[in-house]
Amino acid sequence: MSVLYFAFGSNMVTAQMAERCPGAEFLGTAVLPEHRFRIGRRGYGTVVPDTGAAVYGILWGLREEDEAALDVYEGVRHGLYEKVSRFVRTDAGDDRLALVYVATDPEPGAAVPGYMEKVVAAADSHALPTAYREELRRWLP
Repeated sequence: MSVLYFAFGSNMVTAQMAERCPGAEFLGTAVLPEHRFRIGRRGYGTVVPDTGAAVYGILWGLREEDEAALDVYEGVRHGLYEKVSRFVRTDAGDDRLALVYVATDPEPGAAVPGYMEKVVAAADSHALPTAYREELRRWLP
């Protein structure tokens, strides 16, 4: 494992990550404090700074080739997302520095068809906090 990756959108879907990043290791749930989930202008999830808010998601351990695959999928080369490092809190209460993909155009938008259904289903399957799952449901069409 070369990097910790915090997934908050459709990359919380275990089967999707297994396909995209076969070497990814599920490490549990985590929370990104002082941020809020948002659908960006392009119709996919991002996180934006927001004092007092929190984004819940999945912490993955990635190999270099998995990170490279995610870079392609997330459109880093085309400027759709940028890679940033943020501290997340693990289930065990440890603060860990993790890779987070953040949209370069975070202005609010509407989700592309089917996207939020995947995100909500993944949040349910990983038993993220109920109040947070309700927050995600507000983005459903």
